[in-house]
Amino acid sequence: MALEKQVWDVMSTEFESVTPETTLKEACAILVSLREKQPVTGLVVRRASGEYLGVLAVKDILRHLNFVYDQSLRENASWLDHLLNKRVAEGLLSVNDVMTRFDVSVRPNQKVIDAIRVMLDEDVDLLPVGDAGRIIGVVYGDSILREISRCLPGA
Repeated sequence: MALEKQVWDVMSTEFESVTPETTLKEACAILVSLREKQPVTGLVVRRASGEYLGVLAVKDILRHLNFVYDQSLRENASWLDHLLNKRVAEGLLSVNDVMTRFDVSVRPNQKVIDAIRVMLDEDVDLLPVGDAGRIIGVVYGDSILREISRCLPGA
């Protein structure tokens, strides 16, 4: 059964990471280029030293856009003007401003159902897989769905 499998059966060892100082514009460009090759819902955020800090998910970016839109409505201004303000135009809006910070990860030998529960509890679409104090992979929600679909009769 798919939910009884272990995380290493569904995790991806090839993942992209960015630093918190990466501009949001650069991070969006990375996500777009990655999505052309495979379904990717976010990036791992690490310091230049490799220390794990959290994730930048597409959902985080959309949440920020929603905030900008709501703010523009409150101020009776154009949402596009808010989005294109000097801070964004100069590349000062960074991954650090919109990322999800959490120190939760799963281990590769945990069950897939454990990863699903953490993803639901933390409201994330991707979950880092940690071992020996470092991130060795990522579990994407899409990967879990693919594995489940393979295990269903008639698939």
